[in-house]
Amino acid sequence: MDKPRSFLLIVTAICIFAVAGLCGFLLGGNKSANIVRRTDADLAQGPESPEVYVIEDELAPTSDMIVDSFDGSISYKGDRYEVNTRIDKVLFLGIDSSDQDRDGVGIDEGGRSDVIILFAIDNEKKTITALEINRDTMVDVDVYDNDGNYLTRGERQIAMQYAYGQDARRASNLTREKVSDLLGRTRIDSVMSLTMEGVVPIVDSIGGVTMKLESDATDIDPAYTEGAVIHMNGEKALDFIHRRDVTVRGSNLDRMSRQTEFMLAMFQTIKGQGSAVIETMEETAGDNLYEDVDADSLDHFTDYEYSEEVLMLPGENVHEDLHDEYYVDEDALKELILELFYIKVSEQQ
Repeated sequence: MDKPRSFLLIVTAICIFAVAGLCGFLLGGNKSANIVRRTDADLAQGPESPEVYVIEDELAPTSDMIVDSFDGSISYKGDRYEVNTRIDKVLFLGIDSSDQDRDGVGIDEGGRSDVIILFAIDNEKKTITALEINRDTMVDVDVYDNDGNYLTRGERQIAMQYAYGQDARRASNLTREKVSDLLGRTRIDSVMSLTMEGVVPIVDSIGGVTMKLESDATDIDPAYTEGAVIHMNGEKALDFIHRRDVTVRGSNLDRMSRQTEFMLAMFQTIKGQGSAVIETMEETAGDNLYEDVDADSLDHFTDYEYSEEVLMLPGENVHEDLHDEYYVDEDALKELILELFYIKVSEQQ
């Protein structure tokens, strides 16, 4: 497992304010058409409801993995595993642009999900573990035209799946489905997305964020030396988490580290300010925030503890042509999925 990466911290922090926004909805009423709060009754409708996307736990079997069709348990390397029903999953997406206008004939592209983090909420241990998914991960992306008609499928970076949704709702849920596929059809209960345009007002609304830098970032600001304690307002925060030199191979990995680092610091700021900041963040985010979340999961982002270890999708970064490409280590991924979302119920004798 990799050490916590700054990229995930930012996502966590932003996710928290997104969740905070969700809680603000409960406090002040539904202020945005982008908010979908699902209850048990909604989930009971299943996928027939246009606003409800339900992906069931069904780990895609491989030659070394046997799935029991009766109880859903999995046999892997002689051990048997069952789905951990106490784990809820919330997917957070940080979007590089709010431009999702795709009217008219053609195949235009909207924003991309530069930040992708899946939060595993353990309702028994009352903890939250973050799994960071590299935006350059290569998957089969589904391409749709401007009218939402399916056209084709091709291997691209997973960040591109968001680009082919007609609006934030569709784009977010297309990405949720793709992440589910990537993780062996693991059920993802909820999704939320925030455009970069929402970062500045949100950070400013909580008075900025103070953090101690874990690594050198003097390429952004000469004052950003390793170990320096800095205070960032919204504009500085956006620059810190968004900037990267696209001409340098692997620069996204460095940016992910900064984002994770910032996110943790932001979460600590939010947690310390109490419930009053929740509604403020939701109102500040406005239409930059999309939420389709299980209502029962929202409060856990403020009262559960975060795991000190931030996990990263196992794989290898490869430099190909004009873009970086990240290829998943399938064997390591199986182990990770079983560790996060399953319980070992019997061991090989």
